[in-house]
Amino acid sequence: MQRIFVNRAGLAVAAVLAVWHAAWAALVAFAAAQPLVDFIYRIHFVEASAPRVGPFDPAAAVMLVGTAAVAGYLMGAGLAVVWNCLAGWSSAVSEGRRGSPARAGF
Repeated sequence: MQRIFVNRAGLAVAAVLAVWHAAWAALVAFAAAQPLVDFIYRIHFVEASAPRVGPFDPAAAVMLVGTAAVAGYLMGAGLAVVWNCLAGWSSAVSEGRRGSPARAGF
């Protein structure tokens, strides 16, 4: 298994989530979000009253995109760390190096 650069993985996931949430903020700004919410509820067979999308607030939009980016970075970097730990374990097992289950008595 190939190792992953932790910072690059964090930045990649952060960028995806930030763009996704920026697109949502743009939908709210152009008053196109409510029809989308209504459509999503309808195609999921939800007949309860859908939540109402509030008015656009630039400060809230910046907070939304920033929070999504930070959360995305933490998720991407965390997954890369886990992947790299598993990649190290996998290569140690396949090469018979220290820490392999065969030598540990498993």
